[in-house]
Amino acid sequence: METARLIEMEGVTVKAPGAGLTGIDWVVCAGESWAVTGLQGSGKTALVEVVVGLASPIRGEVRLFGQRMAEMSPSDLANVRQRMGVVFEGRGRLFPRLSVYENVALPLCYRGNLSMTEVLPTVGGLLERMGLEPVAEQSAGALGYAWARRVALARALVMGPELLLVENPFAGLDAAHTRWWRRFLGELKQGVALPSQRSLTLVMTVDDPRWILGLCDRFAVTHGGGWRSFATRSDFERCAGGELRELLHDTD
Repeated sequence: METARLIEMEGVTVKAPGAGLTGIDWVVCAGESWAVTGLQGSGKTALVEVVVGLASPIRGEVRLFGQRMAEMSPSDLANVRQRMGVVFEGRGRLFPRLSVYENVALPLCYRGNLSMTEVLPTVGGLLERMGLEPVAEQSAGALGYAWARRVALARALVMGPELLLVENPFAGLDAAHTRWWRRFLGELKQGVALPSQRSLTLVMTVDDPRWILGLCDRFAVTHGGGWRSFATRSDFERCAGGELRELLHDTD
């Protein structure tokens, strides 16, 4: 039985700082874990925005869960988005005036036409599992950066997505929060992080790939407006390109 393809890109160009990101040929299959790495401003965020339907490619074809993005109606795109969870860079685009509980509950309430009380068992259990129960009633805007990142992850997981996209999961975190993210993402990959959660397909963008070498089994590099993908970690680490030397090793 053929493995389901969740993301497919053929000859794609996306608008990014500078000349943009071109020549993207990429397939993400169910169960894979990808690290897309590159220097800041190399097009990683633009790529994520195309995948979630916030931007359109300049050229090329994008298929999500087997559907051509160019042919999707607004309702089709909304249905596809329900199968994804996204943690954007920084504070995760949380609603600062809403509480932690309200931020996490919002997708369930909106998409399922449910009240805040009706989603309490699901949301409360998720917050407890992720160590967020003590801050559940705090406003998201009052949280420190690291805790806001964790809330954004909880919101991305509350609908039980098949595909999880995370931008720079370790950026700006101290050692304790970095350890938590590495452990939790590893458990998500294995399907053991949450009681009812199947294993997830993961796509993470990172500025420094050394943080995720043990978490991912597929790698891609954005550099100088171009795109290179690698089927294995060993292929990735053996690559002699200057972009990898710059990313994987300290330079003077």
